[in-house]
Amino acid sequence: MAEQEIIDVRVSRRILRVGGEVYQLRTITRAAAVRVTPNRCRTAGRCAGYLLIAAIVLLFVDFALFTSGVSAERESRVALVTVFAVLLLVSLARLISVLVKRTYYALVIETAGHPFTVLVSRDPQEVGRLVHQIMDALDDPAAEFHVRVENFHLGDKINMFGGGHNIGKVGR
Repeated sequence: MAEQEIIDVRVSRRILRVGGEVYQLRTITRAAAVRVTPNRCRTAGRCAGYLLIAAIVLLFVDFALFTSGVSAERESRVALVTVFAVLLLVSLARLISVLVKRTYYALVIETAGHPFTVLVSRDPQEVGRLVHQIMDALDDPAAEFHVRVENFHLGDKINMFGGGHNIGKVGR
């Protein structure tokens, strides 16, 4: 689940402030709205692949038990069907968890160095509006605005900027 917070996005005196981060407008070369969607097709393909492999293994083991004449054939088949059912449930749970994930929209700022994702929102209009306001502020030195935005943290938090204060990956 994505952590959420309300942050301030502000442009004043040729400086962009997004939450606790600050960017000089003169160093920004581009602002863009990026759609962040879960890879549903890949997950569905993996689920189908796992189930296909499990079914093939199940059939192979069942055939091997049948041809070997094992006396506990019924118990072996029940165990195989149970294992297959557990694999089916786990695969379906993973598939459903990805299918119900929401699509998010990221505000990406590019500087002379590399792009930064400065905020992530559920509202594409809000992110698009921020892109336009930031780009307008690049052209107009007197431009100022202040907006409060719902920001989501997706994935791991990593601090890898600067000298010796890198903390690396922060676990949740």
